[in-house]
Amino acid sequence: MSLRTPPAQPSRERRSFWRIGPESTWTTVLPVAFIIVSLVSLLVLPIVVLNHTQRMRQEITRIAEPARRVANQIQVDLSSELDKIIAYQVTGQENFRLTYVRLVQQQLENRKALLGLAPKLGGGLERDLGALFVQSGLWHEGVRKSEFLDRQLPAEVFQTRLFEQHPTYEKSLLAASQLELELQSSIDERLQSIREAERWNFWVTVILAPLALTSALLVAGLGRQMRLLAAAAMSQRKDAQRDATDAQKARAEAERQERRAAFLAAASQELAASLDLQQTIATVARLVVPNLAEMCVIDIVESNGVMRRAAVRHSDPQLDEQFASQIDTQKSQVPEALVRMLQAREAKLVGGTSALYEYATGQSNGKHIVGIVPLISRGQALGVMIAVASPSQPFAPDDLTLLTDLGRHASLAVDNARLYLESQQAVRAREEVLAIVSHDLRNPLNAVMLAAGLLKMDADMGDEGREQIDTIGLSAKRMSRLIADLLDVTRLEGGKQLPITPEQVEVPSLLEEAHELFKAQAAANSVTLQHRADENLLPIYADRHRVMQVLSNLIGNALKFTPPGGVVSFSAILRGSDVLFTVSDTGPGIPKEHLDDVFSPYWQAKRTERMGAGLGLPIAKGIVESHGGRIWIESEPGVGTKFHFTIPVYKSAEEEQAVTLSAHRSSVS
Repeated sequence: MSLRTPPAQPSRERRSFWRIGPESTWTTVLPVAFIIVSLVSLLVLPIVVLNHTQRMRQEITRIAEPARRVANQIQVDLSSELDKIIAYQVTGQENFRLTYVRLVQQQLENRKALLGLAPKLGGGLERDLGALFVQSGLWHEGVRKSEFLDRQLPAEVFQTRLFEQHPTYEKSLLAASQLELELQSSIDERLQSIREAERWNFWVTVILAPLALTSALLVAGLGRQMRLLAAAAMSQRKDAQRDATDAQKARAEAERQERRAAFLAAASQELAASLDLQQTIATVARLVVPNLAEMCVIDIVESNGVMRRAAVRHSDPQLDEQFASQIDTQKSQVPEALVRMLQAREAKLVGGTSALYEYATGQSNGKHIVGIVPLISRGQALGVMIAVASPSQPFAPDDLTLLTDLGRHASLAVDNARLYLESQQAVRAREEVLAIVSHDLRNPLNAVMLAAGLLKMDADMGDEGREQIDTIGLSAKRMSRLIADLLDVTRLEGGKQLPITPEQVEVPSLLEEAHELFKAQAAANSVTLQHRADENLLPIYADRHRVMQVLSNLIGNALKFTPPGGVVSFSAILRGSDVLFTVSDTGPGIPKEHLDDVFSPYWQAKRTERMGAGLGLPIAKGIVESHGGRIWIESEPGVGTKFHFTIPVYKSAEEEQAVTLSAHRSSVS
């Protein structure tokens, strides 16, 4: 999709018909709000009152009145029970006893009905209903215990027992009466609420009627005001159209700038995706065609100053195949105008009749416009990007700015790719040199050490000769160690870890071995050498030779920089799942500004005194990190230096499996 779009056509911008200025706010908003409130009140208030009264009437007819009738029936039944008991005791007829049982059963059914209706009415009905059920239950229980309906009792016994139960009977009647009165009161309250609501509805209607008339007058006034506003809006239409046209042009320009910024961002991302030089150059040509031009040619300045055609791309596939044969050809005939542009480092647009068009396309008398963009990075001319526009869509002046911005990104990408290529070549050369060092130098060194060993076995060799042979052997071993250090540093600089063969290693024996190795050197330097291992130390899982190499580097450095009479100590303690090793000295210390450099290859605190190659500490860091630990330094000038490093403790296969299973469960949870 081409980024060079034609200018957008102006369009009319719609303005709101309800354009209210500060002078008309009060005269418009307030009447409208008043009309809305009046109409809503006329519509809503009657509905609210109607719903309220209807709900009250439904509560009376469906709940309160049926509940009152049931309570009255209970009261009537209770009042009839005593008559049936007396009649049975006097006459002994069975029908009076059956009538009593029927009345009790009917009261139980009415009780269930009241339990469903009373809670819906609220108030104290549930309390009164409970009191009725308690008292009636006591009365019926007294009838049963007094055997009033089981058999005819003697008159004196019957009167005595009836006198005893009569207070309970009166309380039952009183509770039934109280329940009926409470239900009647609930009905009266709802009727009063209905009358109050109807009275409020009447007065609200009386008040809202004038409001409705006033609203009608306000609507008429608003209509006149809106006609005036419409006339004012018609008079402002031309200004609105002009503003809309300007806004449309500004929007189109902003969209074009946004598309170009997005194109440059995407181009920068694509160019940064690869460090291959040829692929980067091909990506630049692909970005230009067809987004910006019909054809793109990129020539690169070689190290000998000759121009080489690195990429050619055309929007026509057939012409693209024809021009592909020009790639990787040298351009001996470079136009003078192009040389001047490279020297001036300035992008330009030129006509198709110039020699630059023929240089780029191999054709003459073209009707195209050509954009020339030098590729400059770090003050050096890397090459030139030539873009050829289509005759139907020539370059505009602002297109040169876009080509220049793209050329700036392309220059940086090409320069990075060339630097990467040079660095890769340097790395390969270094690896070849190190291969020669590791292979071709070790064989002569082995021969020297073997010959020195054989000469030392000669019985006729004098003490002076043996001393010289020992010097030769020590020098050869030092050179072999230096070669091994160089190889280790090379692996670390290549992002690789040093090879290790971990096993279970006892820490105390490791410290004892280090002490035996350096105690002679410490005595020769008049330095006290101390070591300590905690009693609760666990074995570590490490390469014994490599860990000894770390300790040797750290202890050897400490002995080098500790003056006579000083102390060098090393220890090991258990800290969590690691063993913490510490090597400390009482030397001059290292300034704080140099602490970040101590693990850099070939660095030494005292550059004037070559006391080593500066490879020990980087190798120690690489060995510790290969074991999964870490190493750090603490130093105070005039007090001394401490090196710390950690190595994981040894874990059996069962422990490793348990740790792995626990980690898996934690990740799942």
